[in-house]
Amino acid sequence: MPAQLKIKTAIYLLMGVTLALVIHLHLGPALIAGFLSYLVLDLIYRFLLKRTRPFTARWTAFAVFLLTAGLMVWLLVAFIGQSLAAVPDILQKSFPKINELSQKYGFDLTFTNMEELRDALLLELRKNAGSITHSSQILTREFFHLLVGLFIAILVFLDWRKSPPEANLFGAFREEMGEQVGKFTDSFERVIGAQVAISAVNTCLTGLFLAFMGFPYLPFLVLATFLVGILPIVGNLISNTIIVITGLTLSPEHALSALIFLVVVHKLEYFLNSKIVGANIRTPMWQTLLGILLGHTLMGIPGIILAPAMLHYVRGQMRSYPAPLRAKGKA
Repeated sequence: MPAQLKIKTAIYLLMGVTLALVIHLHLGPALIAGFLSYLVLDLIYRFLLKRTRPFTARWTAFAVFLLTAGLMVWLLVAFIGQSLAAVPDILQKSFPKINELSQKYGFDLTFTNMEELRDALLLELRKNAGSITHSSQILTREFFHLLVGLFIAILVFLDWRKSPPEANLFGAFREEMGEQVGKFTDSFERVIGAQVAISAVNTCLTGLFLAFMGFPYLPFLVLATFLVGILPIVGNLISNTIIVITGLTLSPEHALSALIFLVVVHKLEYFLNSKIVGANIRTPMWQTLLGILLGHTLMGIPGIILAPAMLHYVRGQMRSYPAPLRAKGKA
């Protein structure tokens, strides 16, 4: 076996072991945060590099990245402020319709106004204090992992000084590893571009539906669809619940229409995901969908993002090698 092929084989094994550790240690969010942060930094850098010197472009990209991150934090804080103002008002207006429906269909509610709802929430918090504490610890750990991934991406991006090539095994291994990571980063960039398109389509469709149906609190609901919907599974449930309850402030028909629309849209998201992502990475829809399902089973939401990128990377690597020659049978 040639030395170069041996090095590539060792790198493939190392990447496989690393992926197994990421799955086992639940480091998917950190990996996503690192790759996504580096991707944004690199995209800004490549855009600026056409217009200025490399040194200036790199540090300007870093400044723009920090500014963008700050704006995202500000947007999140503003959204929380809107939520604190809009959600209680929506609930207060929807309670009469909920009580009317409960009496019509003969089922009892645990609460019929904001005061009873607050008391019920406080009671549930006391009952599930242990679970809430455990969940908060998990969220704290995940947040720490995200920060670590973010800082690693920044440090890698700012370390632009390349060491001179070394004429030894370590130098060859490092050079090949950098090349393979670059190829996977390219695959990740393609997938993220598709994911942004999917998010934009989902938010636009929901916004158009809400505007057509005359829903109140339209800016808040659209922002909730985009920001809260980023959270895995729970985010969709929260945003959908808010939209349906807001529909109740108008009429039960509005709420039912919103529920049907949201169910249909989210059921089609898997197929929309596989279609857009598959077209962007030139992979058949069924292969992309299978990869998404497998990635979700192994890693949850991070697996949905990483699976198409990994599929594109693996296909590219396999196509870079010629097919092995088959031994011809004797006549």
